[in-house]
Amino acid sequence: MKSVLITGAGGGIGRALVARFERAGWLVHASERKGPGLVLDVTSEASVQDCKARIGVPDVVVNNAGLGLLGPIAETSDEVLMRQLDVNVRGLLRVTRAFVPEMCRRGHGRLINVGSLAGTFTLPWFGSYSASKYAVEAMTDALRLEVAPFGVKVSLVEPTIVGTGFVDGAVASLEAAAPHSLWHQPLRQTVADRATFSRVQISPEQVAEALFTAATARRPRARYRVGALSSVLLRLTAVLPTAVVDAALRVMGRLQAPALPPAPRANTVLSLPAPRDGVSP
Repeated sequence: MKSVLITGAGGGIGRALVARFERAGWLVHASERKGPGLVLDVTSEASVQDCKARIGVPDVVVNNAGLGLLGPIAETSDEVLMRQLDVNVRGLLRVTRAFVPEMCRRGHGRLINVGSLAGTFTLPWFGSYSASKYAVEAMTDALRLEVAPFGVKVSLVEPTIVGTGFVDGAVASLEAAAPHSLWHQPLRQTVADRATFSRVQISPEQVAEALFTAATARRPRARYRVGALSSVLLRLTAVLPTAVVDAALRVMGRLQAPALPPAPRANTVLSLPAPRDGVSP
C-alpha cells in the first residue's frame, strides 16, 4: 500500500485531499498543527522530526500547510513578515529537509508543494504573502533539478482563490489592518467586495484532484495551475505593458486618490492573528 504525508490536513484543501487519497486506497498520514491525531507543526524542527520518527518516510509528501496575512506592505511589521515566512517558506523547508534526502537514498519518492497564483502574480495587499509564495516557486524549481538524478519527482500546484477557511483568515487580516491605515478606505472596500472574488473561486476538491494527479501521474508535470483565472491573468500580463496592468490593479484594489485616515495609534502595524492550519489561496 502506498503512503502519503499531508501537512495542514485540517484545512479545506487538506481535508479534501485526505478524502481523495483514502478513496484510492492509500495509507494517509494526515497531520495538523494541533489535535488528537498526527501532530506536525511546520514551525518546529522538533515536531517535524517527531512526525518522521512516528511514520517513517512515505512514498509522497504534500507540503500543504500555509498561512495568509494580507495588508499594505509599508505597514507590515517584522513580526507579521517573519510569521508568514516561517510557516510558508521555512516550514516547507523543514519538512523537505526531513524527508527528501531519505527519498533520494532509496531511489524514489515524490514531493508536492502547494504554491499559489500569488507566487506568479502580485496584487495589492498581497506583498508579504506573495513574497513567501515566490520563494516557494524558486525553492521548488531548484529542488526539482537537484533530486531528479536520484529518481525523486517534485511538482508544484498553483491554485487561484480557493473557497476555504484560509480565505476567512486572510480577509480578517485585512479587516484588522484597516482602521488606522493610510489605506483605510481601499482596505474596507476590498473587504466589502469579497463577494466579487467568490464568483471566481475554485473548490478545495478541484485543488485536491490536481494534487492527486501530481502524486500518481507516471510523468508528473513541473506545475499544475488550478483555476481559469490563473491562465487569464498570466497571459494578459505577458502581453500588456506594465503601466496598463498597474492601472487595472489599482482599480481592482480601489487605489484611487487617498483620503486622510483617522489619527494613527503609536507604532501602528499589521496585527498578527492566531496561526491556523490551511493552504494558500
